[in-house]
Amino acid sequence: MTRRAGPEALAPAAPAARRVLDVRDDAAFAAGHLAGSGHVPRSELGARRAELPPRDSPVLVAADDPALAAAAAAELEAAGFRDVAWLDAPLGSLPGGHHDRRPGVPLWRPARFLEEVLPAVARGLAADLAAGAGREAVYLALHGFEVEAFDRDAESLGRAAAMARRSGVSIHPVVVDLERPGPAGPPLTPGHYRLVTVFRYLHRPLFPVIEGALAPGGWLVYETYREGQERFGRPIRARFLLGPGELSSAFPGLSVVRYEEPEPDGGPVTARLLARKPGGDPA
Repeated sequence: MTRRAGPEALAPAAPAARRVLDVRDDAAFAAGHLAGSGHVPRSELGARRAELPPRDSPVLVAADDPALAAAAAAELEAAGFRDVAWLDAPLGSLPGGHHDRRPGVPLWRPARFLEEVLPAVARGLAADLAAGAGREAVYLALHGFEVEAFDRDAESLGRAAAMARRSGVSIHPVVVDLERPGPAGPPLTPGHYRLVTVFRYLHRPLFPVIEGALAPGGWLVYETYREGQERFGRPIRARFLLGPGELSSAFPGLSVVRYEEPEPDGGPVTARLLARKPGGDPA
């Protein structure tokens, strides 16, 4: 069950550092909020799931009406969040509760592997394939890339573009089924991209297209599920699961810079690849 928390949960010395999620409407948040808090209105928690913290992060839900905070916390718990508390005091009653008028703090994060390897990649044009709700695409834009986000779901790409706008950047959504290219072929211009990223997606016939889309000196960052993931949940079909070592040899024209097959307790079971196309500027 969700837990009630008093103002002491916000103290710097509190035992568990919680991410503060303000669930009031846009106007109330803009008029003033607690410094360091993120913001997603309760009415948009489902539609803006990509902007919420990871499900294993401790979260403290806050509002001017504690009943609203409690209801939003229950909604998060039902969505699979493991450690949710709600503030039992109105924000306005707290010191500084309405003082900050800056944009909300981002509570979401992209794939950790992308965070780890991105400092090595020179900025330029990036293609994020199967972009979904857009965490990785928006993260790239926030770090100086011009981003094309590819996905067949126009609604998901619309949410990704809106998330980018709220973050102060822009991405270019490309609605396309990567597994059913049109008459002109896959929409990835050969030799065009400084970076291609792929997360949680596998369509093996696309491998040569991805390799060909990279400019000389371009980078590929790829992470998706491999055999063994079916023990923990989706995907379970072989066509969506890499074999041992498969990703490391899937792009013969690229130089492998980093390759891993992590298998943490409880999953997920994945393979991770950072690779570079020869040529171009020195690495």
